Amino acid sequence: MFPLKAVREQALAISVHKFKDQFGPVALVQSPAEPVLRRSAMLLATAQTIGVTDPGRVGHRLLVLMGSFDGLSVQFLNPGRDGTQFTVGRLPECDVAIADPSVSKRHATLKWDAARGGCTVRDEGSTNGTFAGASRLGSEEAALLDGDALGFGDAQFLYILTETLYEKLRVSRFGYG
Repeated sequence: MFPLKAVREQALAISVHKFKDQFGPVALVQSPAEPVLRRSAMLLATAQTIGVTDPGRVGHRLLVLMGSFDGLSVQFLNPGRDGTQFTVGRLPECDVAIADPSVSKRHATLKWDAARGGCTVRDEGSTNGTFAGASRLGSEEAALLDGDALGFGDAQFLYILTETLYEKLRVSRFGYG
């Protein structure tokens, strides 16, 4: 994961084509990992049980996520070829490793669709569910669109095309976004 401030510096220094070549076609934007780890430690210290994710909280969590754009982190997905799959889960060996107790060890799979220029997501039988927007996914793949909210348990992401992220970083730097 890269801090968004560092990615902004790159966006201001290079063209959109070089930016996309360097980072890949899509990105997941998330709150920094440190607060998630602190929350996890707090939950364990107070011996609270971790309940099932509440789909009604998805919208609130996304507002919090977007309210601190500069404090976010970015994970770029660079698939290389059609059909490349990225594992999402709590295990460190997952392609998208999320240190959050609401995330299953192997939570979901993202799959690159070169013809569409985007990813699909599939829940892998997680306990707390995978969400696209405010909808909990079943066992079927769902196509993701630029700007979709994506949730794995309580861990919230914004799925965004690299070109869109590039433009947002450049515009918000000058106070227009």
